[in-house]
Amino acid sequence: MSVRPVGEIVAACEAIFEDPSFAKAREWKAAVPGRKVIGYMPVYVPREIVHAAGMLPLGILGGGADMEVIHGDAFYQSYICRIPRSTIEMAINGKLDFVDGMMFPSICDVIRNLSGIWKLLFKDKYVRYFDAPQNFREEVGGVFYANELRELRDGLAKLAGREVSDDDIRRSIAVYNENRRWVNEVYDFRAASPWKAPSAEIYLLMRAGMVLPPEEHTLLMREYLAAADAANRPMR
Repeated sequence: MSVRPVGEIVAACEAIFEDPSFAKAREWKAAVPGRKVIGYMPVYVPREIVHAAGMLPLGILGGGADMEVIHGDAFYQSYICRIPRSTIEMAINGKLDFVDGMMFPSICDVIRNLSGIWKLLFKDKYVRYFDAPQNFREEVGGVFYANELRELRDGLAKLAGREVSDDDIRRSIAVYNENRRWVNEVYDFRAASPWKAPSAEIYLLMRAGMVLPPEEHTLLMREYLAAADAANRPMR
Protein backbone atom coordinates (compact mmCIF):
# COMPACT_ATOMS: atom_id res chain seq x y z
CA MET A 1 0.00 0.00 0.00
CA SER A 2 1.49 3.34 -1.04
CA VAL A 3 1.38 5.88 1.75
CA ARG A 4 0.82 9.60 1.30
CA PRO A 5 2.59 12.12 3.53
CA VAL A 6 0.79 12.58 6.83
CA GLY A 7 -0.03 16.21 6.01
CA GLU A 8 -1.78 15.17 2.82
CA ILE A 9 -3.86 12.57 4.67
CA VAL A 10 -4.88 15.09 7.32
CA ALA A 11 -5.76 17.66 4.65
CA ALA A 12 -8.05 15.12 2.97
CA CYS A 13 -9.76 14.43 6.30
CA GLU A 14 -10.14 18.14 6.96
CA ALA A 15 -11.72 18.64 3.54
CA ILE A 16 -14.32 15.99 4.42
CA PHE A 17 -14.92 17.61 7.81
CA GLU A 18 -15.32 21.11 6.34
CA ASP A 19 -17.65 20.05 3.51
CA PRO A 20 -21.30 20.81 4.44
CA SER A 21 -22.61 19.15 1.28
CA PHE A 22 -21.04 15.73 2.01
CA ALA A 23 -19.47 15.38 -1.44
CA LYS A 24 -17.81 12.07 -0.56
CA ALA A 25 -21.14 10.50 0.41
CA ARG A 26 -22.76 11.92 -2.73
CA GLU A 27 -19.99 10.41 -4.85
CA TRP A 28 -20.47 7.02 -3.18
CA LYS A 29 -24.18 7.09 -3.91
CA ALA A 30 -23.76 8.24 -7.51
CA ALA A 31 -21.14 5.57 -8.28
CA VAL A 32 -23.69 2.73 -8.42
CA PRO A 33 -27.36 3.16 -9.42
CA GLY A 34 -29.75 2.32 -6.62
CA ARG A 35 -27.40 3.01 -3.74
CA LYS A 36 -28.93 4.67 -0.69
CA VAL A 37 -27.60 6.84 2.11
CA ILE A 38 -29.04 6.84 5.63
CA GLY A 39 -28.19 9.81 7.80
CA TYR A 40 -27.92 9.32 11.53
CA MET A 41 -27.35 11.43 14.59
CA PRO A 42 -24.39 9.74 16.30
CA VAL A 43 -24.51 7.51 19.41
CA TYR A 44 -26.53 4.30 19.86
CA VAL A 45 -27.19 3.79 16.13
CA PRO A 46 -26.43 0.22 14.92
CA ARG A 47 -24.59 1.17 11.74
CA GLU A 48 -24.00 -2.51 11.04
CA ILE A 49 -27.64 -3.01 10.04
CA VAL A 50 -27.56 -0.02 7.70
CA HIS A 51 -24.37 -1.37 6.13
CA ALA A 52 -25.88 -4.87 5.88
CA ALA A 53 -28.73 -3.39 3.83
CA GLY A 54 -26.15 -2.14 1.31
CA MET A 55 -26.52 1.47 2.41
CA LEU A 56 -24.05 4.08 3.62
CA PRO A 57 -24.49 5.26 7.22
CA LEU A 58 -23.79 9.02 7.21
CA GLY A 59 -23.07 10.65 10.56
CA ILE A 60 -24.57 14.12 10.89
CA LEU A 61 -23.54 16.49 13.67
CA GLY A 62 -25.24 19.65 12.50
CA GLY A 63 -23.90 22.40 10.31
CA GLY A 64 -20.89 23.48 12.32
CA ALA A 65 -19.97 26.90 13.65
CA ASP A 66 -19.97 28.71 10.30
CA MET A 67 -23.58 27.99 9.33
CA GLU A 68 -26.11 30.73 10.04
CA VAL A 69 -29.26 29.21 11.50
CA ILE A 70 -32.44 30.89 10.26
CA HIS A 71 -35.02 28.23 9.37
CA GLY A 72 -33.98 26.03 12.27
CA ASP A 73 -35.10 28.67 14.75
CA ALA A 74 -38.65 28.33 13.43
CA PHE A 75 -38.75 24.80 14.88
CA TYR A 76 -36.73 25.15 18.07
CA GLN A 77 -36.14 27.92 20.57
CA SER A 78 -32.86 29.74 20.00
CA TYR A 79 -31.46 28.51 23.32
CA ILE A 80 -31.76 24.87 22.20
CA CYS A 81 -28.55 23.05 21.25
CA ARG A 82 -27.17 24.14 17.89
CA ILE A 83 -26.87 20.60 16.53
CA PRO A 84 -30.60 19.94 15.89
CA ARG A 85 -31.29 23.53 14.80
CA SER A 86 -28.48 23.53 12.24
CA THR A 87 -29.41 20.02 11.08
CA ILE A 88 -32.86 21.31 10.15
CA GLU A 89 -31.16 24.27 8.47
CA MET A 90 -29.05 21.93 6.37
CA ALA A 91 -32.07 19.89 5.34
CA ILE A 92 -34.22 22.87 4.35
CA ASN A 93 -31.30 24.37 2.41
CA GLY A 94 -30.93 21.17 0.37
CA LYS A 95 -27.62 19.99 1.78
CA LEU A 96 -29.22 16.67 2.73
CA ASP A 97 -31.38 16.26 -0.38
CA PHE A 98 -29.46 13.12 -1.42
CA VAL A 99 -30.11 11.36 1.89
CA ASP A 100 -32.77 8.64 1.59
CA GLY A 101 -33.59 8.41 5.27
CA MET A 102 -32.67 9.60 8.74
CA MET A 103 -32.23 7.81 12.05
CA PHE A 104 -32.63 9.61 15.34
CA PRO A 105 -31.37 7.81 18.46
CA SER A 106 -32.60 8.40 21.98
CA ILE A 107 -29.73 10.64 23.05
CA CYS A 108 -31.87 13.55 24.30
CA ASP A 109 -35.42 14.92 24.23
CA VAL A 110 -34.58 17.37 21.44
CA ILE A 111 -33.19 14.75 19.06
CA ARG A 112 -36.13 12.47 19.85
CA ASN A 113 -38.53 15.23 18.85
CA LEU A 114 -36.44 16.01 15.78
CA SER A 115 -37.61 12.68 14.35
CA GLY A 116 -41.19 13.95 14.47
CA ILE A 117 -40.25 17.24 12.83
CA TRP A 118 -38.46 15.29 10.09
CA LYS A 119 -41.57 13.24 9.40
CA LEU A 120 -43.58 16.43 8.99
CA LEU A 121 -41.03 18.10 6.72
CA PHE A 122 -40.00 15.13 4.57
CA LYS A 123 -42.97 12.84 4.18
CA ASP A 124 -41.34 10.89 1.33
CA LYS A 125 -38.24 9.95 3.34
CA TYR A 126 -37.55 7.01 5.61
CA VAL A 127 -37.47 8.27 9.21
CA ARG A 128 -36.72 6.13 12.24
CA TYR A 129 -36.59 7.03 15.91
CA PHE A 130 -34.32 4.39 17.40
CA ASP A 131 -34.84 3.89 21.11
CA ALA A 132 -32.17 2.29 23.27
CA PRO A 133 -33.23 0.60 26.50
CA GLN A 134 -32.30 2.04 29.88
CA ASN A 135 -33.12 -1.19 31.70
CA PHE A 136 -30.42 -3.74 30.95
CA ARG A 137 -32.11 -6.81 32.37
CA GLU A 138 -32.25 -9.37 29.58
CA GLU A 139 -35.95 -10.09 29.99
CA VAL A 140 -36.77 -6.36 29.84
CA GLY A 141 -34.19 -4.25 28.00
CA GLY A 142 -32.83 -7.21 26.07
CA VAL A 143 -36.23 -8.13 24.62
CA PHE A 144 -37.03 -4.49 23.88
CA TYR A 145 -33.70 -3.89 22.13
CA ALA A 146 -33.99 -7.05 20.03
CA ASN A 147 -37.40 -5.88 18.83
CA GLU A 148 -35.98 -2.45 17.96
CA LEU A 149 -33.24 -4.09 15.91
CA ARG A 150 -35.71 -6.34 14.09
CA GLU A 151 -37.97 -3.41 13.25
CA LEU A 152 -34.98 -1.46 11.97
CA ARG A 153 -33.86 -4.38 9.81
CA ASP A 154 -37.36 -4.82 8.40
CA GLY A 155 -37.70 -1.11 7.64
CA LEU A 156 -34.36 -0.90 5.88
CA ALA A 157 -35.05 -4.11 3.96
CA LYS A 158 -38.26 -2.58 2.66
CA LEU A 159 -36.40 0.57 1.66
CA ALA A 160 -33.66 -1.47 -0.02
CA GLY A 161 -36.14 -3.71 -1.81
CA ARG A 162 -34.39 -6.86 -0.65
CA GLU A 163 -33.99 -9.07 2.38
CA VAL A 164 -31.34 -8.23 4.95
CA SER A 165 -30.20 -11.68 6.04
CA ASP A 166 -28.44 -12.79 9.19
CA ASP A 167 -25.36 -13.49 7.08
CA ASP A 168 -25.47 -9.92 5.73
CA ILE A 169 -25.48 -8.65 9.29
CA ARG A 170 -22.66 -10.97 10.36
CA ARG A 171 -20.49 -9.72 7.49
CA SER A 172 -21.20 -6.11 8.42
CA ILE A 173 -20.44 -6.77 12.08
CA ALA A 174 -17.07 -8.17 10.98
CA VAL A 175 -16.40 -5.05 8.90
CA TYR A 176 -17.19 -2.73 11.80
CA ASN A 177 -15.27 -4.84 14.29
CA GLU A 178 -12.22 -4.48 12.06
CA ASN A 179 -12.84 -0.75 11.84
CA ARG A 180 -13.07 -0.47 15.63
CA ARG A 181 -9.88 -2.48 16.00
CA TRP A 182 -8.04 0.12 13.96
CA VAL A 183 -9.69 2.95 15.90
CA ASN A 184 -8.13 1.38 18.99
CA GLU A 185 -4.80 1.08 17.17
CA VAL A 186 -4.91 4.81 16.41
CA TYR A 187 -5.59 5.74 20.03
CA ASP A 188 -2.94 3.32 21.29
CA PHE A 189 -0.45 4.92 18.91
CA ARG A 190 -1.33 8.39 20.15
CA ALA A 191 -1.08 7.27 23.79
CA ALA A 192 2.42 5.91 23.18
CA SER A 193 3.66 8.74 20.93
CA PRO A 194 1.39 11.80 21.30
CA TRP A 195 3.82 14.11 19.49
CA LYS A 196 3.44 11.96 16.38
CA ALA A 197 -0.38 12.04 16.40
CA PRO A 198 -1.78 15.41 17.53
CA SER A 199 -5.31 15.34 18.89
CA ALA A 200 -6.56 17.68 16.13
CA GLU A 201 -5.42 15.17 13.51
CA ILE A 202 -7.03 12.26 15.33
CA TYR A 203 -10.29 14.19 15.57
CA LEU A 204 -10.33 14.86 11.82
CA LEU A 205 -9.43 11.24 11.09
CA MET A 206 -12.36 9.99 13.18
CA ARG A 207 -14.79 12.54 11.79
CA ALA A 208 -13.92 11.35 8.27
CA GLY A 209 -15.14 7.93 9.36
CA MET A 210 -18.64 9.34 9.81
CA VAL A 211 -18.81 10.07 6.07
CA LEU A 212 -16.73 7.35 4.43
CA PRO A 213 -17.71 3.69 4.10
CA PRO A 214 -16.17 1.73 7.00
CA GLU A 215 -13.92 -0.28 4.70
CA GLU A 216 -12.45 2.93 3.25
CA HIS A 217 -12.08 4.49 6.68
CA THR A 218 -10.18 1.45 7.94
CA LEU A 219 -7.70 1.80 5.07
CA LEU A 220 -7.40 5.51 5.82
CA MET A 221 -6.53 4.85 9.46
CA ARG A 222 -3.93 2.28 8.48
CA GLU A 223 -2.41 4.75 6.04
CA TYR A 224 -2.39 7.50 8.65
CA LEU A 225 -0.63 5.30 11.20
CA ALA A 226 2.07 4.35 8.72
CA ALA A 227 2.58 7.96 7.64
CA ALA A 228 2.53 9.38 11.17
CA ASP A 229 5.02 6.79 12.38
CA ALA A 230 7.35 7.55 9.48
CA ALA A 231 7.10 11.33 9.81
CA ASN A 232 10.06 13.08 11.40
CA ARG A 233 8.25 14.93 14.16
CA PRO A 234 10.21 16.15 17.17
CA MET A 235 9.19 15.00 20.63
CA ARG A 236 7.58 17.79 22.65
